[in-house]
Amino acid sequence: MLNDILHQMEPMERYKYAQLLGHLASIDNNISKEELAFFEQRLGSTLLSPERKEQLRNQLGKKLNLEKHLSTMNPRSIKLALRDICLMTMADREVETSEQVVLIKVARAAGLTERHVEALLQWTIRGFHWMQEGYNALDI
Repeated sequence: MLNDILHQMEPMERYKYAQLLGHLASIDNNISKEELAFFEQRLGSTLLSPERKEQLRNQLGKKLNLEKHLSTMNPRSIKLALRDICLMTMADREVETSEQVVLIKVARAAGLTERHVEALLQWTIRGFHWMQEGYNALDI
């Protein structure tokens, strides 16, 4: 796994970050296998205790008051979450309207614009191409 900076966040910020990812994964009331795999991968990066991770798994599918939740997070944490929910959104190769609405709300809460969201989605697409090059190099 590539190095990340999530571990530099306070434990409560990491927990809130993971709650935000869980919210996006279940926003359409259907968590895909790809979204769940991404959620679990990022959950590992949070370095939270097994008990906290289990709490987060149990919260999947439950509604989150997004505006209230974002108001309790610091902008840096929101930006990292935005990066990762953009990745999660693209896990199934499409951005649904409900997901787009969440991305924009999260961006605005961090002082960013729709242009930032689009740039992150394009970054994600380039990342998928980069990963495919690795598969191609291995003939798989």
